[in-house]
Amino acid sequence: MKRFLDFLTNSPAAVTTAVLTALGIVAFAVSGLHAAAWIIGLVLCLGVIVALLMFHGEWRRAQRQIDALRQQLSVELGRMDTPGLTPVEESVELLPDERRARRILELLPDSGGLVQSLRLDATFGTLAISELEPLHTFCDEFKKTSFDNPRSHTAFMNLYRSAEALSLWVNEETQVAPADSTTREIRPGDTREDGWREYTEARGRGERLSDEFVSSRWEFNQTALELGLVSGAPPFTE
Repeated sequence: MKRFLDFLTNSPAAVTTAVLTALGIVAFAVSGLHAAAWIIGLVLCLGVIVALLMFHGEWRRAQRQIDALRQQLSVELGRMDTPGLTPVEESVELLPDERRARRILELLPDSGGLVQSLRLDATFGTLAISELEPLHTFCDEFKKTSFDNPRSHTAFMNLYRSAEALSLWVNEETQVAPADSTTREIRPGDTREDGWREYTEARGRGERLSDEFVSSRWEFNQTALELGLVSGAPPFTE
C-alpha cells in the first residue's frame, strides 16, 4: 500500500487529478459560481479524464519496467551458484535468448571478420568471400527467429533487416574479383547499363548499408550485454 501511495505522490497524473478534484470542491462551494456550475463541472470532468489517461500510461510504463527488471533478475539469479554446494563440472543450460544471442555474435564477431573489415574500410573496396559467408549464414539461419524479450527482439530485428539488405546488395552489386578469386568487388561501370553513374550510386548505397549493419550489430551487442544474455559468455557450442 505504501508503494502504491508513493507512486501516486510521484505521478504527475495523480497529482493533477487531486488538484482538479480539490478545485471542483472549492468551486462548487462558492455560491457565486453556482450559475456556471455546469460549465465548471464539464471542464473539470474533461481535465480528470485526461489525467486518468495519463495515469494509465504511467502505470503501464511502470509495469513494463518492472517486468524487464524481473526478467533481468531471474537471469542473474540463474547464474549464481547455490551457496554451500560444490559446482558441478558440466555445461550450464542456456536460456533460448542466450543461445540465440551468442550464436549471432559468434557468426558476426566484433574483433574480426566482416564487421571489422567494414569498420576499417570506409571506401568500401573489396570484401573477402570468407568474411561474407557468415553474413549469408546469419540471414538463412535466423530468417524465422524471434526473441522472447521485446527489447532484445527489437534489436535483433534491426540487425537482421540491415544484414539482409547488405546480403542482397552483395549478391546484386558485386562480383568475384578477376584478379583474386577469394574476394568480391563492386561491378565496374563498364559492365553496367548506366555506366559509371550507376556504379557510383551502387557504391554509395553499399556504404550506407554497411554503416547501418555495423551500427545495428553494435546496438544488438549492447542490448545483449545489458540484458545479461552474453555477459561473460563462453564460446557457443552446438
